[in-house]
Amino acid sequence: MGTYQIAQVCLNGHVTTSAADRDPEKREAFCSKCGEATIMNCPSCSEFIRGEFKHDHAVVIGAFYKPPAFCHNCGKAFPWTERKIASAVELVEVGADLSPEEMQQFRSDLTELTKDSPKTQVASVRFKKVMGKAGKSIASGVRDIVVDVLSESAKKAIWG
Repeated sequence: MGTYQIAQVCLNGHVTTSAADRDPEKREAFCSKCGEATIMNCPSCSEFIRGEFKHDHAVVIGAFYKPPAFCHNCGKAFPWTERKIASAVELVEVGADLSPEEMQQFRSDLTELTKDSPKTQVASVRFKKVMGKAGKSIASGVRDIVVDVLSESAKKAIWG
């Protein structure tokens, strides 16, 4: 038994606190890492962003909180997920010579790779092909941008 705390996260995905309700002194109106505004509610449905899970009768030491990619209430991507996908797409657009159709497929595949779904394996194969075309420098940059928002199964399929 337990409850989720309320997280405060900036629009770029930096966590201010994973327990804004329990530790209000840790809240920041703007992120101290990047200067972006912070939020505690989903922009689509206004539900609180789930933070750390507080167990009723247990103390967890050293837990690491990672902000969710999607809202648990409405299923929409959080701003940091959308921004990371958009940045990765932009990097590939600038650095790789892909057709408009290939770029559209890459955008779709990247969005699919943020979810655990039946399409993850197919999307990961196409993703790897695009990264091969893009070259090591672009592929490395894309990896750095999206690693935090890809699903665990996508990470395993792409990078082992």
